[in-house]
Amino acid sequence: MEIIYEDAEVLVAVKPAGVESEEARGLAPDMVNLVRKHLAGAGKGQPYVGLIRRLDKPVAGLMLFGKTPAAAAALSKELQAQKTEKRYRALILGKPAEKSGSFTDWILQDKKENISRVVPKGTAGAKEARLNYRVLRSRFIGGKQVTEVEAELLTGRRHQIRLQFASRNLPILGDLKYGVSFPEQESLFSYSGLCLAATTLGFTHPKTRKRLSFHWEPAFKIAP
Repeated sequence: MEIIYEDAEVLVAVKPAGVESEEARGLAPDMVNLVRKHLAGAGKGQPYVGLIRRLDKPVAGLMLFGKTPAAAAALSKELQAQKTEKRYRALILGKPAEKSGSFTDWILQDKKENISRVVPKGTAGAKEARLNYRVLRSRFIGGKQVTEVEAELLTGRRHQIRLQFASRNLPILGDLKYGVSFPEQESLFSYSGLCLAATTLGFTHPKTRKRLSFHWEPAFKIAP
């Protein structure tokens, strides 16, 4: 875990890929307990840790925590009002028809199978999912077109980015749930996991009311 920013109210950290966001069962590490351990080591006693934004286990990147109940409540309210900036980087197989655009779908979550599906509007239990994207660069690698994209989440549905790109035949590299096998991935990018990372995070500080923005570069990318 890498701490990007910390003050008396908030903490921004980078979650490594493969680590759970929420408290995990057993001895596996998770971000809540890692942050709690960090704060306890700073002499905070039994610290409060308010998880504001979760990431899927295979996704690396920026996470936000409130260090007081009041800060967590304010940050959660901003997130629910869709005023928190959330941008991701991904490598996908194929290339969108347009250099930039938006996706809107209705997504139904199957908690039992831990999977989400795109379904028709009006399906019981389905929620609207929206994102904007832009193409950063694209190359033919190993006989296949690979594209690096930035995606801005406008809603926060489970597996949203992975599912919305995959449903358009643009699967994210390393996605074993919604994607396809790409054996050359590790040798070409020196990265064997899911090529999706939370790279930009912007929010209003709950006490000072100043707008803060943070950026982090992922391990994978297409060379310019």
